[in-house]
Amino acid sequence: MIELSIYYKGDDTATICTTSSEYFIQYKRNGECFFTEKFPGRSIYYIEDAAENWALGIKSDPFPAK
Repeated sequence: MIELSIYYKGDDTATICTTSSEYFIQYKRNGECFFTEKFPGRSIYYIEDAAENWALGIKSDPFPAK
């Protein structure tokens, strides 16, 4: 797994990651991953937009409330 970029929202982060076959977002709190959101068949541009929209408050949290 390779980490490509990080977006910040309060105490949480959205880290864009990739493997040899897919892109995904790992949501982290205090450096610990607590939720992974996968986007099968989507491009890196789509994933980056999703993470940025989450950080800006446009996209709702894809995980249960704290």
